[in-house]
Amino acid sequence: MREPIIAVDTIQKPTVVEDLLFSNDTISLYKIDSISFYDAKSKIVLKTDTIPYIEDFEKVKAMLKGRAVFGNVSFSQGVMQVDTLIDGDNLCLIRALNGHTVSVLENTEFGYIGFYRYYPTEEILLFEGGHSSDFAIDLRTGAVGAELVGNPAYILYTPNKQFRLNGYFPGQECSGYFIQRMDGDYYMHVAEIPLHLTSEGFDLCTLKDSFWRDDTELYFKNTYFGTDDDKRLGFFKLKIHSK
Repeated sequence: MREPIIAVDTIQKPTVVEDLLFSNDTISLYKIDSISFYDAKSKIVLKTDTIPYIEDFEKVKAMLKGRAVFGNVSFSQGVMQVDTLIDGDNLCLIRALNGHTVSVLENTEFGYIGFYRYYPTEEILLFEGGHSSDFAIDLRTGAVGAELVGNPAYILYTPNKQFRLNGYFPGQECSGYFIQRMDGDYYMHVAEIPLHLTSEGFDLCTLKDSFWRDDTELYFKNTYFGTDDDKRLGFFKLKIHSK
């Protein structure tokens, strides 16, 4: 681990400490003190990004008729059986807007997930898998998996919406987080936020009170299984490198 960076403001302000924990070609991640966090927070207008969704499954099936095919998927002695003539609850086929087709025949996990929400503005279908894990499909590109698509409930945009924070719950303890960048009409995955920063592992777990200071700096608190005395708790800053 690199030595902490000490930045001293000579105009009668407290010393600010930034400890570089991770850096690559895309992002740098620092652990910072509470002074830095609350000072940055005081200089912005806090906002939330509530993305509309639909939870009525029958309504969603009607809206996506021809684009998403639901039927019945069963397994007998390890053999998958698919019946699309039955008006069932299992996802069988997706026809993405870019022409890509996604079928249960190549994605057998479709037989084990249940519908949760449809986000029409994002064209994302969100399902729930085992252990309440997130499973997502991008209806524009055909991308499959929450680790690529994310859960829109995690989304937080930069002021100009060039970048956004996204994330998902994998079903076990800590959430996963990543940064996306607007590329044409889509947000593309550009950087994973590492959870493991030291030999102890799972240094980051659940991010709270997140906000973008500007279009390249994200601030957040780390929480850890509801405890308030773990040394991995604290305040962090993520910096996106300029291209």
